[in-house]
Amino acid sequence: MKSNIYILLTAVILAACGKAEVVTFKDKSTVIKADRSAWTATASSEETTAEQAGASKVLDGVLTTYWHSNYSTTNPPYPHWVNIDMKTAIKLVSVEVTARQNNANGMAKFKIEGSVDGSNWIPLADNLTFVGATRTAQSFPVLSATAVRYLKLTALEGPVKNAFIAEIEAFASK
Repeated sequence: MKSNIYILLTAVILAACGKAEVVTFKDKSTVIKADRSAWTATASSEETTAEQAGASKVLDGVLTTYWHSNYSTTNPPYPHWVNIDMKTAIKLVSVEVTARQNNANGMAKFKIEGSVDGSNWIPLADNLTFVGATRTAQSFPVLSATAVRYLKLTALEGPVKNAFIAEIEAFASK
């Protein structure tokens, strides 16, 4: 399990040509995968009529299940969000998001926010790019100066009107 635990430290350096490059370092000794066993999830909308794709699916550990924004009744436009109550405050280091395994047309851009009370949100990572065709977990470093109890992923745009995600994991400082 320890080999699966990592931290992404992102440093922006100025290259000789004058362009910024992102350099990512992995340090497996300073973070742990957060325990999701007591977590709960809600969403801006869920598809529970045509399929069982409620928000809780992002926490079930099963890659073949997923949360899907509603399409059979209201079919709302972007943005779509999933809000996770982690039940205790965690100093986040990175968030992993896994795409739906049988459809690559979900969100393309999203942001991650945190909150101590579930009402007042602070940005943790913005203007993120998600590759729906990637079937493995995609990791996104977050800037969390303080511990947060709530984690919110907001899908901002994509090739279709709906958003869907298989899993969300969080990594915290030891």
